[in-house]
Parts: sequence; C-alpha cells; structure tokens
Amino acid sequence: MIKIGTRISPDWLDRPDDLAFLKQIGVDCVDITLDICPGYAEAGGRANRDGMQQVAEIIDKAGLKVERANTLNGHYINTFLGRDGSQQEIENLIVNAELCGEVGFPVMGIQCFQATQFNHITKPMNTMVEGRGGYKHLHMELAEATADCPPPEGAPTHEEVWERTIKIFAEVMPTAESAGVLVAMHGNDPPVSHIYGVPQVLTSFAAFDHLFSSVPSANNGMTFCVGTRYESGEDIFAGIKHFGEQGKIFHVHFRNVRGTIPANQWYEEVIPDSGDLDMYKVLKALHDAGYDRVIDYDHVMQLTTDDPQGRQYIAYCVGHMRGLLQGLASDA
Repeated sequence: MIKIGTRISPDWLDRPDDLAFLKQIGVDCVDITLDICPGYAEAGGRANRDGMQQVAEIIDKAGLKVERANTLNGHYINTFLGRDGSQQEIENLIVNAELCGEVGFPVMGIQCFQATQFNHITKPMNTMVEGRGGYKHLHMELAEATADCPPPEGAPTHEEVWERTIKIFAEVMPTAESAGVLVAMHGNDPPVSHIYGVPQVLTSFAAFDHLFSSVPSANNGMTFCVGTRYESGEDIFAGIKHFGEQGKIFHVHFRNVRGTIPANQWYEEVIPDSGDLDMYKVLKALHDAGYDRVIDYDHVMQLTTDDPQGRQYIAYCVGHMRGLLQGLASDA
C-alpha cells in the first residue's frame, strides 16, 4: 500500500505538537537528512548509533516512522572533486548505511554532484512568483545558466563526475546490501547537463540506467522526483513504467510543475492541482508499475496565511494525496 511521507528538518524534533499534527492529518512516514541526528554534522557526515536511535525514538513516539534518511552531498565533495579526504568520506557513507540498517531506516539517500556546489554562480536562477490567489512559488530561469561557456578553473569533467559517482556507489553498495538498506539517488535538480560550464551527470532516465548497470544491485535505485523528471522534458509515464517494473523506484517526490526545460528554458514548481500533470494519472501509473512505498509532496509553497513551518500547505498537500489514494482504492 502506498503511504504518505513528508520531509522534516532538525527543528521538528523540538516540536512534538507539530509531529502530532503530521500524524493527525494522515502522514505515515518522515524523510530526514542525517544532520538531524546528533553528531552527524560534527563528525563530517558520519552518523553514530546513539544519535540515530535518539531520532528514531522521537519519531516513533509520534506514531511515525523514518522512511528515508539522506546523506548530504557536501560531506563527500572531496570525492566528487578528486581531492584528499575522499576515502574517509566513503568510509563515512559505509558506516551510515550500516547504521540505517541497525536502526530500521529502510532507505538511505546518496546525493549527486550539483554544479552549484562549485560556488561559481554569480546570478540567481530562481525567483519567487505569485500563483493562484497570490500564493508564492518557485520560478526557475535557465537560459543563461545552460548556455555554452567554458568551465571554471578546477571544475571536474563529465567523465570525472561519472567515475567518482560510480566509485561511491560501488564501495557503499555491499554494506547496504548486507544491512538490508535501499540506496536511492535523486538526480540533479535542475536536470541539466551543465550550469555555467560545470557538469552534472544524473539528468536523464538514461543516466539512471547507466548508474544501475555500472553498479548492479537490487538495492541500487532511485528517488523518482516527478517534478524534476517532468522538467527534464522526458515522458514521466514511460519512466515510471520502465523503472517501476524493475523495482528501482524506492521513494517518490510527488510534486507538480509547469513548463519544461527543453521547451521553455524555465519551469515553475506549483501547487499540486495546478501544474501540467494530472497527479491522479501519475499515482495510478505508480500503482500499475507495482510501486507500494512512499509518496512525498516535497517542497513547501508559501500560502498567504501560513506560518514559517508551512503547516497549512502541508495539510493541503496531504489532504490532496489522501483523496487521490482513496480514489485509487475506489477504482480498484
């Protein structure tokens, strides 16, 4: 049965009423980054059992479960850039995978190299614009950023990013397999091959196929981000069928967008019922492909009367998803 998840930041652990709110509106699982766990950031991206267990207990007490635990790509930047310290970063990832298995976090995210990590962006690509009734949402403009230009000094090549990404997965996957942990790759956001000359490689369905064939494992899969995959201009329904039937979809970002990069050179992340996609058809495609894990609305929009935590928007999205799931069950 497909469940509903939501991302939480570290401050949610100090707000038990907000965790109760998530349970009350129908959230089943939470999606965390491992810096929520005491000691992870201080150790340079290496979790410890006590810190992870503390988080698990707080979430369990609220009647929720941690479904996906993401590592942070800044904690293996030396590997992506071919610098000293790479082996320690990979050892940290191996420990994280082992601990996820021990504390019962079923999915661990390993993130890709993002061109924006190279700290060479001089002009913002995104702005906040108004949508229906004046709510605020993201508009991403990419024409200038994706134009041909020479890479900045010291930037890796596409080949180097691929080689180093595959090295990470090849070294971590045996431990993930033995720990019973699924490793999910989200891919680049935005899904473009370069930004101001710096390469990105996880931008297409073919790129995911390359990663999976380079490091073959039943535990090597993806976070299927509906928004990012649609922005890329590829057929998301074909992608859901292709990867879903292989059992390669481990987590889903269930968000809607308007516009694609190939057609428009821009896209907008919008409230779930006002984008280009019919989200019921997306949900049904996931179900038909055998997906039975978590859908997560992902990014929070800014409603006029909402609080900084976005509770009203969260409740809207969860209600929307619950309605779609009930409709799916009625049609079965």
